[in-house]
Amino acid sequence: METGFELDIGSKLYRATVGADGRVRVRPEPRAAQTEVLVRLGPGGGTVAAGQHQELADTFSDKEFWETLGAADADKLSELAGRAAKEAASADPGARTMAGALAIEFAVTAARARAMVSGMRWREPAGVWSLDDVVRCIELNYSRNFSLEFFVGKCASNTSDFSRRFKERAGCPLFEYINRQRVKRAAALLKATSRPIIEISEAVGYNNLSFFNRYFLRIMGMSPRDFRLSSAR
Repeated sequence: METGFELDIGSKLYRATVGADGRVRVRPEPRAAQTEVLVRLGPGGGTVAAGQHQELADTFSDKEFWETLGAADADKLSELAGRAAKEAASADPGARTMAGALAIEFAVTAARARAMVSGMRWREPAGVWSLDDVVRCIELNYSRNFSLEFFVGKCASNTSDFSRRFKERAGCPLFEYINRQRVKRAAALLKATSRPIIEISEAVGYNNLSFFNRYFLRIMGMSPRDFRLSSAR
């Protein structure tokens, strides 16, 4: 049996739950007159600093983040959600206040975890890019259709010099690196979700399923289907 609680973030309602498997899940929740909201985090609410409610809203609406949580983050968030839900259901003195505090800690912890895994602390430089900037840009935007010319221009370099230096930095050529990042993300989605393979291939940047299958097989040593089956064992 799942336990959970509702949070009002910005203008949307979300329900955080911990299932029988111990895994934390977050989903949008339709508003209803009888819905009892544990905590409201929004502009003017005084609970979070101005502007930060949007970071929390982005975190709670990021389906991929919740589906691919790392083990350590998943354990921490499951613990906080479980404690908040337990306090919310308790009749002990101060339980409601404690539940609200735990729910806020849950929301902030999730936002910080998302910032770490998605690299939100990286910002595009105003001037010339370094190779580290190129690598971070690809890690964050692996699904985009990049061109060699785009990065050459950002680094104020030429094609041959950029290609040589990037290979030294990343350990492989530019487009091989992009494909490795896409396949890495696809593998995480195949392992953590039941989304169709074609949907995952499109989500990571491939508009051709055959290309996706080919790159995945070459990099992972097995097809996407076989990888999913082996991960389920």
